[in-house]
Amino acid sequence: MWVLALAVSILSAALCLRYFARRGERLYVLVVVGTSWSIGFFMFLVLPFDLEHAYCRRCRYTSAHAAAPRGNETANDVIAWEDQPSDCHCLPHPGIEALPTLIPAAYRVTMLLGYLMNDLLRSYISSGEFTSRGRLRDALRECAFFYVPFTVVGVGFLVYLISRQGLTLTAVRMLVTGLFNAIGLFILVAFLGYGLVEVPRQLWHRADGIGQLRFLRFKVAVLSEELHEASRKLEEVIEAVHATDAALRAEAASASAQASLRLQAGMARILRRCPPPQSRLAEPGGGLRPVPEPGGGAAGGAGRSRTHSRSNSLTSFIAGSSVCSATA
Repeated sequence: MWVLALAVSILSAALCLRYFARRGERLYVLVVVGTSWSIGFFMFLVLPFDLEHAYCRRCRYTSAHAAAPRGNETANDVIAWEDQPSDCHCLPHPGIEALPTLIPAAYRVTMLLGYLMNDLLRSYISSGEFTSRGRLRDALRECAFFYVPFTVVGVGFLVYLISRQGLTLTAVRMLVTGLFNAIGLFILVAFLGYGLVEVPRQLWHRADGIGQLRFLRFKVAVLSEELHEASRKLEEVIEAVHATDAALRAEAASASAQASLRLQAGMARILRRCPPPQSRLAEPGGGLRPVPEPGGGAAGGAGRSRTHSRSNSLTSFIAGSSVCSATA
């Protein structure tokens, strides 16, 4: 039966990906998220079978030692107590002996996905690099700012426990496992308390029609202001991107360097995601307004960019690539 729980967990994760994943999502994101959800469902569904198996083992162990005369137990009797007949009513679960190995493995994989892959994937996706190797290097560099000091402190603490306190590796492993369990339980209790308070509060507020209408009016005003600010920043970035493109074209015409070719290839990828400089952005009120031309228009900006040095072009190029990749 516990194998059926494994199949149900995989099927549940697949259905969640089917209905909640964005169309055209990357394969590695689907694999990581599907694995995380499958393990989470598996740990929840297999818990009753694990408890029943542990109870059955304890019952058989107690019955075997109670039936044997005290002082007459041999090594073979202690080893074969599971095979002895008893009055314990245990459900038949073929292959249930694999659970003590699967559950720690699932726990370690979940900890790895939760503490490492989440931050690594977020940094990888938000990176402005153009190649997979560059994105991975950028993500590793960003994650190293937190994980390297954390690892150094943790290893130093473990060395202190082993050398000064006399703890064995088994005791240290149990201590680390208990520490991570305590952190997980703390987060669970915090989220559970938030849900027990916030969900009834949201339902109570939604039942108040007048108060909900007043809140939505205020929210519309705030979102409208944020939309105008984001539109202005987007227009500035688009102008900077096209001005940098013009500067790169001018530099490529004067010097045929390999670096310029690579920059032009990256700029071509940016331009495929950014609208043209003369496009118009729609306003919330239905009106259309042209993209502003700071400093005398796009042509003047491009002309001034041609006089900039290569370092300024590279700075604008990197900034434009990051923002346009994020707005795609």
